[in-house]
Amino acid sequence: MIILGITGSVGMGKTEAGKCFIKNNIDVFDCDKEIATFYNKKDTIIEIKKKFPSTISNNKVDKNALTNIVFSDKRKLKLLEEMLYKKLKAKQSFWLRKKIREKKNLLVFDVPLLFEKDNIKKYDLVVVLSCNKALQKIRVLKRHGWNEDRYKKTLKEQIPDYTKQTLADIIIKSDRGKRYLYEEIKKIIKKVKNKKNRNIHEILKEF
Repeated sequence: MIILGITGSVGMGKTEAGKCFIKNNIDVFDCDKEIATFYNKKDTIIEIKKKFPSTISNNKVDKNALTNIVFSDKRKLKLLEEMLYKKLKAKQSFWLRKKIREKKNLLVFDVPLLFEKDNIKKYDLVVVLSCNKALQKIRVLKRHGWNEDRYKKTLKEQIPDYTKQTLADIIIKSDRGKRYLYEEIKKIIKKVKNKKNRNIHEILKEF
């Protein structure tokens, strides 16, 4: 089995890259999407209510209020991250084992903070998505619930794009259009098929 990691700063095109892999019948674990589901689960709401009571209204998490709190206090941000990453790690491990039983040869993990927070030994190859700063900003500010302040604070928590590119095995420029992105993904899949598979037990040790 080969494990591929996709990463890149906010707004760099990771989600679109993930879609390209899925179109090529490659299973993708989207960390952001999984974390988003946690906020609707009773156990997470209870934990957040204990730690951040002002962010709960009608038994729902006010994500904007939570974002404002944690981005203004690094200690609180760490507290939230530890809680969410513990759940995320368990979900990743469960998903990986399911895919092993399905005898999948290639899996992709979309991990926004791969270099910042994750264990790089999990991955056989790391793909970094990148684009020009102007387009990055336009993409992010189009998102629901985002503004200039949140964008800047998010960037401060992430390793700069140019540093991520030096750490990457493969770099894809997502500002060259969807067709280019799709062709690059197909090249990666072809390249990975010629790579020696890692032992399942070695992979599981890192997860």
